[in-house]
Amino acid sequence: MPRPERALAVLAATLLTITPSPAGAAPATGTVTFTPAASIALAAIKVHTSGGCPAPADGFYATARGHGFPPDGQIVTAPTAAGMSRTAGFDVWFAQTMADFATDNHTALSGRYDVTVSCVDSFKGAVFAQYTGALVFTSPTSYQSGATASTAAPAAIPAALPAASPAAVPRSFPWWLPVTGLATVLLAFETGRRFGRRSRHP
Repeated sequence: MPRPERALAVLAATLLTITPSPAGAAPATGTVTFTPAASIALAAIKVHTSGGCPAPADGFYATARGHGFPPDGQIVTAPTAAGMSRTAGFDVWFAQTMADFATDNHTALSGRYDVTVSCVDSFKGAVFAQYTGALVFTSPTSYQSGATASTAAPAAIPAALPAASPAAVPRSFPWWLPVTGLATVLLAFETGRRFGRRSRHP
């Protein structure tokens, strides 16, 4: 490979492998309590975390996993920063009732649903704390609640998130867009330079 192309290829490869530094520490864990603690599927549910969202988390969202819901979890609270605390527990409201989520997924509520509130960096997607609890449906129309220890690895942010509410944290452009854009410009510049040189010297 001629020297200019080799240098350009190395530069582009270096740029494309730049990634944000990981936080390193394991996410904090805790529990949530439900209000109402036991009720019907049509109840408006609020959960309260046992602690706050540590820095640099700038938002949170909540998911429920269980029978009939998506494998990655049903988002029950869209990403937001509204009401978030760094020093104490805070309230998280479900966007709809569990009955509504069941209807959206064309299923009947049955058994245990693990609910997780995740504190995240809205730009990188890194999880800094998770608070968990469980709803147990003894019938499709009624539930009881309880806390459950978080032993699993941090849940990945589902690929498709609902549109954020007005209070949601604005989502930034992906970190890699300017990087790949620069590599593309450099490649285009080199191609144009070589093409021009050949045109001048047939």
